[in-house]
Amino acid sequence: MKPTLIIGNGPSVDKLDPAHLNRFYSYGCNHIHKKFEAWGRATDNVVITDWYRLQEIRKSYSDYKGCLYIGDQRRIAPNYNEIRRLVGRDFVPLAQLPKRSLPNWAVLRRLKISKYLATTVFDKWRMSFDIEKGLNFGQSVVISAIQVAAINGAKKILLWGVDSRYGTAKDYFGSMVNSINYVNDSFISNPRLNMEPYLVIAQIYLEEMGVELVDCTPNGALKFISKGDLSDY
Repeated sequence: MKPTLIIGNGPSVDKLDPAHLNRFYSYGCNHIHKKFEAWGRATDNVVITDWYRLQEIRKSYSDYKGCLYIGDQRRIAPNYNEIRRLVGRDFVPLAQLPKRSLPNWAVLRRLKISKYLATTVFDKWRMSFDIEKGLNFGQSVVISAIQVAAINGAKKILLWGVDSRYGTAKDYFGSMVNSINYVNDSFISNPRLNMEPYLVIAQIYLEEMGVELVDCTPNGALKFISKGDLSDY
C-alpha cells in the first residue's frame, strides 16, 4: 500500500512538487481544488469539516472524481440533504464524536451547537477511529483527514501544508487566499496551539495501531510530531 499524504492549506502547499502526488495516496483539504490545474491532477480524496469553508467552496467539487468527505463543525451529524444541495453531489458524511456523558438522542445529533457549548458537547480529547461513532474534529480539518486515512487502512501518514504559523489572517496557499471570506481569529492567533495538541493525541493513538504519523511540512513549526522529508518515502 502506498504511503498516505495529507495536504493542509498552509502556504507551504505552494512548495509541493506535484510529482510526489503520483507516489502517494492523497487527501486534500478545503480549497485544495484550486491547485489541481497547476498540479495536473487531483488528490485522491478531499476532506471538509467547516461549514464556513463549505459556503465558500459550494459546487467546486461537483465534477470531482475522487471521494469527498464532509462534516459540519456545528453539529454532531451533518445535515446530508442540505449539504448535498450546496455542493451538488454525493459525499461521505463525517459525524463529530460527542462526549460519552451525552444522551444518545436523535434530536441532539441534528441540532446546531453554539460555539460556546462546543466543549460541552464534542469530545476533543478522545478519538474513536470509527466513522459511525464520529471523529474528533479538533480545531483543524487535518485532524479529521488523519482519522479518515487511518480508518481507510493507512499505515504511514505524511503531512504537508501544516505550517502552524501564519504571517497574516489569510496566509494560506496562494490561490486559496482570495476565496477566504471567513477568518477564524482564535485559530490564526496561534495555529500551533490550536493544532499540535490534537496531533499529539492522534500520534499516540496511531502508534498503538501500528500507524506512523510524520510531518513533512518544510520549515513547519510543530515540535512534538515526528519529522521527515517526502523524498525519503
